[in-house]
Amino acid sequence: MNPKHKHILKTFLNGSMRLAEFAITNVCIAKCSFCDIWKQRPRQFVDKEKGLLAIDKLADFGVAHITLTGGEPLIHPNIIDFAKKCTSRNIHNVVLDSAPSLITEAILDGLEEARSDMISISFDSDDPKVFEESRRIPNILPDIEDAVKRMKRTKIKSMASILIWNNNHDRMEKLFIKAKDMGFDLISVNYPTFSKSVLYPLGGEGISLSRSSVIQSLQSIIELKKQKKYTIINSIASMENIIQYLTDPATVRYACLGGSRVMFVDWFCDVRPCMQLPQVLGNILTMTKDDFATEPCNRCNMSWYRDFSTFFHGVKSFPVYLESVTSSKGLY
Repeated sequence: MNPKHKHILKTFLNGSMRLAEFAITNVCIAKCSFCDIWKQRPRQFVDKEKGLLAIDKLADFGVAHITLTGGEPLIHPNIIDFAKKCTSRNIHNVVLDSAPSLITEAILDGLEEARSDMISISFDSDDPKVFEESRRIPNILPDIEDAVKRMKRTKIKSMASILIWNNNHDRMEKLFIKAKDMGFDLISVNYPTFSKSVLYPLGGEGISLSRSSVIQSLQSIIELKKQKKYTIINSIASMENIIQYLTDPATVRYACLGGSRVMFVDWFCDVRPCMQLPQVLGNILTMTKDDFATEPCNRCNMSWYRDFSTFFHGVKSFPVYLESVTSSKGLY
């Protein structure tokens, strides 16, 4: 077991583990039909020294996994430094990407040297035309295929980050097959969510699915996960929990622990329970542990926060944690 995985297990067992999304910029190349962050002005980049200090502070609070996100984090000139800082604190780190042309040889060399663990690439359709129209990035599918192929020379894992939307909700296995054929190591599934957040406004016709359509899609993914043909990181327990949320929110087993165990840190280093809620818990550079005392939430089905929250519900959630770390060969 490598030092990062040991750190994850240690913090989980002693009850100190937290996980964070750190949005280091609001600038994005993609102009997705279901996300308006690319419209934000002014454009923001977290200051290098503040970003490094923020990661140190997060580590001090027990954060064992950080997803470096944005906007488009690969645009940030200090992305390698941030990944390197995570590794220096034994923090498992993933870099999100929606514009695969940014995964250059120099970026790969830098992230490899920083011992970053994964690049998660948005992958929503196996139809090149549909994909380009959805993300408004020319040549995006061939660029993903090229990037994943070149990643094979490194130790960095590749993950296909698949959003359930109008184009794929009833044909998920076809997309999984394509992702596997392209060489992706892992697959994650994102649940369609609407939000009027000032940071991450989400919505649009593309994800205007009925609840029954999303439920049917999740049920098909659960069956595919049980077959063990594809390395899907979402736990069955979490997907079943989302189905229950969409069916009857009052009866969910696992509430979201946004703000206490999982959190969102923006480009100003302000900490929020998640990217949707307006509540600011404080600035990570000056916060104390008491600032993370928030009540469980059940107001949305945001995948990253809901999936990870299932780890932290006492004894009943331990099998969920074991399922995740064994099926995905480690946390992600």
